Amino acid sequence: TVYQPLADQAPVGMVGYQVTIIVFAFSTGIASVNLITTIATMRARGMTWSRVPVFVYGILGSSIMGLIWFPMFQYSQILALSDRVLQTSFYTPPGGGSVWLYENLFWLLGHPEVYVIVIPATAALLELMPVFLRKPLFSYKMAIAGIAGIVGLSAVVWVHHMYMTGWAPSSNYPFMLSTEMISIPFSFLVLVMLGTMWRGKPWTRLPMMAVYAVIWNKVIGGITGVYLSDVPVDQYMHGSMFVVAHFHFMLMGAGLFGAMAAIAYWFPKMTTRYLDERIGSIGFWTAFAGFQITFMSMFVAGLQGMPRRVLQFSDAFNVSNWISTIGAYIIGIGMLIFLYAIITSWRSGTPAPGNPWGAHTLEAQTETPVPLENFPVLPVVTSDPYDYGVPDPYQVADDAEMQQAEGVARVGAS
Repeated sequence: TVYQPLADQAPVGMVGYQVTIIVFAFSTGIASVNLITTIATMRARGMTWSRVPVFVYGILGSSIMGLIWFPMFQYSQILALSDRVLQTSFYTPPGGGSVWLYENLFWLLGHPEVYVIVIPATAALLELMPVFLRKPLFSYKMAIAGIAGIVGLSAVVWVHHMYMTGWAPSSNYPFMLSTEMISIPFSFLVLVMLGTMWRGKPWTRLPMMAVYAVIWNKVIGGITGVYLSDVPVDQYMHGSMFVVAHFHFMLMGAGLFGAMAAIAYWFPKMTTRYLDERIGSIGFWTAFAGFQITFMSMFVAGLQGMPRRVLQFSDAFNVSNWISTIGAYIIGIGMLIFLYAIITSWRSGTPAPGNPWGAHTLEAQTETPVPLENFPVLPVVTSDPYDYGVPDPYQVADDAEMQQAEGVARVGAS
C-alpha cells in the first residue's frame, strides 16, 4: 500500500518504486487500449457480440478496468514523487495536504485490481468447462451480465477499505450496500459454473479438476467477503489476519489456480505437446492443499485478534503462524512440481494434435504449431462456440477427435 506519510519518510529507494509504478501504469494502459481495440474491431466475420467467447469478454472487462483504474495508482505516485522532489505538500498535513487523498487514490485502484485478476481466470474456466463437460455453457448471457456487473460496480466499492479511518463516516453505509451488491454479479459467474456442471459427464482431466478447486475457494472467499463488507463486523475484523486470508482466497484461490487450469488447457496449443497430467496434477493438488492449510489457519488467527502487517506478535498466535508457515512451504513445493511438469512437458511431452480437446472455439481450429497467419482463408463464424450436443457433422468429428486425444494422452501418461 505504501501509505503516506510514512512513504515520504522512506529512503531514496522509494523514488525508484514511485517511478516504477508510474511506468507500469503507462504499460497497462497501452496494453488495455490494444486489447479493447482488437476485440472491438478485429473479430472474425460473423462473430457478433452474442458469439464472442466468454474468455474474450473476460479479457475485455479486465482491460476496461485496467485502463480506467490503474492510472489512479499512477496519479498517487506522481503526487508522492512531487512531494519528495519538488517539496509540494499533497500528502503532508503540516503543508495543508491530506493522507486521505492518497488512500482514496490507492484504493480506487486497489479494489478493482482484484477483479482485473479474478475475471480473466474465471472466464478461462467458463471457456474450458463446456469442452470437458460436452454440453453448452449454462446461460451465456448471465455470464456476460456477471462480468459487466462486476466491471460497473467495481467503481463504487473502494471506500470499504476506509471504514475505520474516520474519513467521511456518513459514506460507510452506502458503500457497504454497494460492496454487498457486487457479490450478486460475482455469484452469477459461480451459478453459471454450477449450472454447466449440472447433469454433466465431466472428462476429469486437470483443467476440469481445477474448476472444482476454484469453486471451493470462491465460495469461501465470497462468503467471508460479505462479512467484511458489513461495517459492524469490519469494526472487529479490520486490520486482522482474517482480511489477509479472505483476499488470498479470492486473488490466489481463484486467480492463481484458475491460471494453472488455463495453462493446462492451452498448453498443447502453445507448445504442440500435452502437459504431463500426472506430475501437473501432483503439483496442482499439493499447492491447493498447502493453500488451504496456510489461509484457513490465518482465518483462525484473525478471529483470535491477530493484526496484520506486524513483525512481532503475541505468543498466543504462535500455533496459527506455525501452521501457516508449513502451509506456505507446501504451496512452494507444489508450484515447483507444477513448474517441473511445464518444463519437462515442453521439452519432451507427448505430441498433441491440432485440436486436442475437441473444442469449438477458433483457436482450436488452427494447425499446431500455429502458423503466422492463423488461417489460410479467413473463417466465417455461423454459431456460438458452445453448441455442444447439437447434432451436426462437426460435432461428430469433434467427439471422435476428443476420444482419439484422450487415448493419446493415456498412452503418454503410461
